[in-house]
Amino acid sequence: MGHSLSRIAEDLVRTGSGESIRWQGLELRSHLQPIYSVKQAACIGYEALLRASDANGMVRAERLFERMRLDGDVALLDWICRALHLRKFATLDRGERKLFLNLHPEVALHDARSVREFAELLGYYGLPAARLCLEILEAPCADEALLRDAIRGYRGMGASIAMADFGQGRSNFDRIVSLRPDLVKIDRAILTRAVGESRSRRVLPSIVELLHEAGAEVAVEGIESADEALVAIDSGADHLQGMHLAAPSANLPDEALSEGILAGLLRMRGAPRLAVVGHG
Repeated sequence: MGHSLSRIAEDLVRTGSGESIRWQGLELRSHLQPIYSVKQAACIGYEALLRASDANGMVRAERLFERMRLDGDVALLDWICRALHLRKFATLDRGERKLFLNLHPEVALHDARSVREFAELLGYYGLPAARLCLEILEAPCADEALLRDAIRGYRGMGASIAMADFGQGRSNFDRIVSLRPDLVKIDRAILTRAVGESRSRRVLPSIVELLHEAGAEVAVEGIESADEALVAIDSGADHLQGMHLAAPSANLPDEALSEGILAGLLRMRGAPRLAVVGHG
């Protein structure tokens, strides 16, 4: 099944019109958003994000995947997104950044016995698996044991593993202990509480410390202001991602501009930040 899905996805993407493809009344595009290392003050890679629209306008990726899950087409949509993102990245790749791909855990179960097809897809688009990070979305999974098998398969081909949206939905440390991700991405909801309330702000560094003790690096996503970036940096986060640094785009952003913003934030760390003081 995995081979047939990968072949269908490749064919759809190959016959697409350059920047987008059409499928089931939808127009699908790939955008990229950079992720920055606090320690290096530099871009380390790009998260691939789906942009979908139909006759009525934009369709949120989460709603689209939920709809396709109910219709039984979620696995094919996922393969289409993989091929679409890999093609986009191949046209812009500078040869050193990582590509971060989102995977729903239920879809990942299909890969437990078909990782070879995924590796072949990477090879077709010229991306070494060592430059791929697979982000397992924070969502329920019917078979955690089979998910672990899929993770072993991804690692076996050379990819690294991230857990996305931590702090949302069913987030707990059980899956982190079980899957041992290389990176955990903290959801924006935790960050916004940390910026707004002094008591919540004390929680964020504790979460980061626990994740570090579990052997994972930590990224904070959804950063939309300098205050939020500074709170994330002070919490001990290893990486930052969000609109304040760079928006998702069909083209690669000016990395020097975003790195300059990050360098300025790091210089501000010792300065008073009255706007960050909470109300709790």
